[in-house]
Amino acid sequence: MTKAESRVKTSKRSFIMALALLLATNITMGVVLMVLSKASLREQMSNRVLDVARTAAYQLDGDEMELLTAEDKGTEKYEKAMKVLQSFQNNIQLDYIYSVREKEDGSFSFTVDPDPLNPAEFGEKKEATPALKKAAKGMADVEQTAHTDAWGRFYSAYCPIFDSQGNVAGIVGVDFNADWYDSKLNSNRTVTIVLTALSFLVGVVLSISIYSHNKRRLNVVLDELSELDRETKKLDHLIMRSSIKKLDLLPDSESQVLRTLAIGEVGKRTAPDEYDEVNTAIQASYKKLREYVKYVDEEIYTDNMTGVLNKAAYKRKIKSIDENIEMGKISFAVAFFDVNELKKIYTHFGFEAGDMLMFECARILKDVYDKENVYHVTGDEYIVILTDKSDEDMKSYFDSIDEALKKYNQEHEKDSSRLSVAKGYMIFDPEKHGKYRHVFIEAQKNCEADKAEYYAQKKQEPDRTII
Repeated sequence: MTKAESRVKTSKRSFIMALALLLATNITMGVVLMVLSKASLREQMSNRVLDVARTAAYQLDGDEMELLTAEDKGTEKYEKAMKVLQSFQNNIQLDYIYSVREKEDGSFSFTVDPDPLNPAEFGEKKEATPALKKAAKGMADVEQTAHTDAWGRFYSAYCPIFDSQGNVAGIVGVDFNADWYDSKLNSNRTVTIVLTALSFLVGVVLSISIYSHNKRRLNVVLDELSELDRETKKLDHLIMRSSIKKLDLLPDSESQVLRTLAIGEVGKRTAPDEYDEVNTAIQASYKKLREYVKYVDEEIYTDNMTGVLNKAAYKRKIKSIDENIEMGKISFAVAFFDVNELKKIYTHFGFEAGDMLMFECARILKDVYDKENVYHVTGDEYIVILTDKSDEDMKSYFDSIDEALKKYNQEHEKDSSRLSVAKGYMIFDPEKHGKYRHVFIEAQKNCEADKAEYYAQKKQEPDRTII
């Protein structure tokens, strides 16, 4: 199996898994909807039958209902109760409404039944149910399950009839056909199943459409990223060609950015599908571009030969210092360095030897002062700008420079040329210095004095370069 085929297979597998998840989600939603629908329908039915039972019980006279007997049929009080129940039987959508009474032995019997076709006889036994027993204790309730009697299968609600003393004198029962409730429930279930199936079908169609569209777009992106990779390789080659000399001078640790840009990262991982491949390619391109930006930024403000900050960075720093001097918000010191006998080295040993000494001098300055404080502006001179340094600090730095030079010359004792550096510094004094230039001039003069002393000991004239 080829790499491309493997990616396609993985992608399809992911797509099928997504469809399976979509199906599971739709089924879950369907089940939840059916459960909620059943609960809602049940609550509506329960509230309705309870409302009917409560209203009927309220309209019946409890004192009269308590005293009704079989012999009262046809009397005014019996017919009065019958008319109340008949008005509900004829005008409300229900199956049966009737009144019952609890006997002394705890059983229940019918008292008034307005059913015109097959009414229960007065005193006929009524099956006891949990809701009926609860109503006998004074609390209206609805049966939680359907029950079956001689008249059919029903969901029933019961509400107590209270007499003038607040005692339960009877109970109103209301029956709703359970088959009606079940048919409504089945209808809702069918609608839910159909909607779930339609939702899944629409989801499948949309998923396939989106997948196909994204796949085409991803292929375009991959092609563009491949083109970007080819162009960056050309840029790598240009960077390498322009940086050969710098790579020769820089140690491995400092040349790693250039080498990475030129040859790329090692150990690329294989992307399992096109989505991961796009992500991997974008991350690699972003990382490469970030390295380019870093490289270009360093090139703008970095001296190619020495690796310290260049003239552009120096001018930017001077501008910032002068602005802070005007606001009275700065304390700084300037150190000036000049490589001794550089012209002689160029003349006798060649430019490569001179460039190497310039580079080594810059390396020592970076080790002592850090790169962000060291500037190479022109010729054989370096400038260091530090903030918040005392006279003792500056002298300590110069001692470190002397130690580093001594160590370097001992390690390169067999070389044809030795590294010697003249140096001088000046600390900013707001009473004496109005601009950076004033501090710089005094630091340069101190360096020239040190250089003159060096040549006096060597008994030869100094070669001066004034900035």
